[in-house]
Amino acid sequence: MTNIFKFIAIAILLLLAATVRAQNKDFLSWNAIELGYEPSKNWDFQLEAQLRLKDDFSTVDEYFGQFQVNRRVAKGLKLGAAVRYAFENDDQGNRQGIENHFRYHFDVRYRTKLDRFMLRYRIRYQNKNELGVDDEATQTLRFKAGVEYNIRRWKLDPYLNGELFNRLQSDEERRLRFRVTLGTSYKLKKAGKIGAYYRIQSSFNDIAAGTRYILGLKYSYTIK
Repeated sequence: MTNIFKFIAIAILLLLAATVRAQNKDFLSWNAIELGYEPSKNWDFQLEAQLRLKDDFSTVDEYFGQFQVNRRVAKGLKLGAAVRYAFENDDQGNRQGIENHFRYHFDVRYRTKLDRFMLRYRIRYQNKNELGVDDEATQTLRFKAGVEYNIRRWKLDPYLNGELFNRLQSDEERRLRFRVTLGTSYKLKKAGKIGAYYRIQSSFNDIAAGTRYILGLKYSYTIK
C-alpha cells in the first residue's frame, strides 16, 4: 500500500511541476457527455458529444459528436470502431473560420487485473480529413498504456496513462506526439459516473506545436 501511494504522489508532483512551468501558457478544457448501451456482455455502444475550449477556457476550439461500437472477442480483449464529425475553429493564418472534419478509427483494447491494479492497453488506427478540401487524409497510429489502482474503501480510484501518436505521412511530415494523463472518476448511485483528469500533450519533433495543458471533465451514463 505504501508503494502505491508513493507512485501516486510522484505522478502528481510531476504533473504539478509541469503546471508551474506552464504558468504563462494556454490552458485548455475538454468537456464531454457520453451515453452508453450494453445489450450483452459482448457488445457495447457509446454516443459522445464533446466541447473543447482554448485561450484559458475563453474560446471554442472544437466540438464534435462521435459514435463507437465495441465487440468483446476474448477475456479482456475488445475490438472497436468509431466515426466522428467535428467542427474545428481555425483562427490562425489567412484562411480562418469553422472547418468540418470527418474521422474514423479502429481499436484493439486489452486489459488485465493484477492484484489491485488494472492494466489497460490500446492500439488505434485513425484516419481524419477536412471535408470540402482536396487534401490527403491524416493517418495516425496511436499506442496507449495505463494503470488504475483500486484503493480499499475509497471511491476515487486514480489512473495514470501515456499515449504515443505516430503520424503515418512522409518523413518530412512525420510528427511524433505524446500525452500523459492523470485522472479519477466517481460513480453516482444509479446516475452514471463523473470523471476528471489533467493531461499534458506535447511533441518530440514539432516545436511549433508547443505543449498543451488540458483539464477534462466527463459525465457518462450506461444503459444495461
